[in-house]
Amino acid sequence: MTADRTLSRRDFLRFRRTERGKVVEVSCHALFMRLSDAGIVSESPGNWEPWMGEPPADVERPSAASLIAAFEHDLHDAQVLRVFEPEWLTHLPDATRVEAAIAAFRQRGGVVETVSAQS
Repeated sequence: MTADRTLSRRDFLRFRRTERGKVVEVSCHALFMRLSDAGIVSESPGNWEPWMGEPPADVERPSAASLIAAFEHDLHDAQVLRVFEPEWLTHLPDATRVEAAIAAFRQRGGVVETVSAQS
């Protein structure tokens, strides 16, 4: 977080230890963007020839499943989950799996704090 208490656009998942234990902060808007980006299918350069100039970009993106698995793993030993812009949760690709991870976190005794964009 920056000094004015807003979440940096470059940060979507942060960890910190407090007297309450490990805190995981997640921006649902940034998570939405990462999951949406993971769904983009890259085209293979295919029949590119050197005389054609610069080849198409070869971008390796993590899969949506691996991003969500990483999120679930990060919640495993956390005590507090701070969710920024929770209104984006309903728009997430594979939102049911993210919500299930949060529900399982609550069942283990984790505390979920929400911070809306209007706050």
